[in-house]
Amino acid sequence: MGTGELLILIVGLGVAGFAKGTTGMGLPLLATPILAGVFGPKAAVVIVTIPIFAANSILLLQGWRRLEVLRTIAPIIVASAVGTAIGVNLLALLDQRTFAILISLMVAVFLLRGDRLIGDDPGARRARILGPIVGLVSGILQGTTSIASPLIGSFFHARKMDRHDYVIVLAAIFELNAVIQLVGYALLGLYTANIVAIGLLGLVPTLLALMAGIFFRARLDQARFRQLIVVLLVLSVANLLWRTFGV
Repeated sequence: MGTGELLILIVGLGVAGFAKGTTGMGLPLLATPILAGVFGPKAAVVIVTIPIFAANSILLLQGWRRLEVLRTIAPIIVASAVGTAIGVNLLALLDQRTFAILISLMVAVFLLRGDRLIGDDPGARRARILGPIVGLVSGILQGTTSIASPLIGSFFHARKMDRHDYVIVLAAIFELNAVIQLVGYALLGLYTANIVAIGLLGLVPTLLALMAGIFFRARLDQARFRQLIVVLLVLSVANLLWRTFGV
């Protein structure tokens, strides 16, 4: 790996790590396209799984006092894991363009009318039914595109969660999905010595920037945090459409 490639790795994962620490999402969204230009799309997706797993682990450890919130979304976490496994196995069978359009429309609905769709009570029947459905579909999205944040992120944004709870919830969901991907990629023999070395090297800028993002989040008020989430969700949808349609 040359100096130019190393610089791109540091900058790409540094920016992505900061976004991850601040909002709980954005690592594959920002890092994968940047790394794909140097290492290729397939290698980039595999490389980022290592920083993703490490970053989510740090977020969960850093926010361990808030892990109680995960009990309220256990069905969503399980459904997302099932969806990820399905997505990995159905990757070649799904119509990616139709899927991308449907996901984009669902994100738009959650951003524009999600509060009315879900309601104020997360324990209400419609919220209990809708949550696992969103988890399942976002898991399939994770398995087919490696980007689950548009749908699951917009769903919890519509629930108006506290910013720290929001990050913990996403970290838990993405961590379990990442484990499924790590196992799947390992069984497929995708973790070559070179890929693992690059992924481990990428931990340095990712985790340093992650800690800076956590520090920055602590100084954000709830309104600014929600505005930042909307920006990242829009970028997520744009990235999904770009990767699907090549525009």
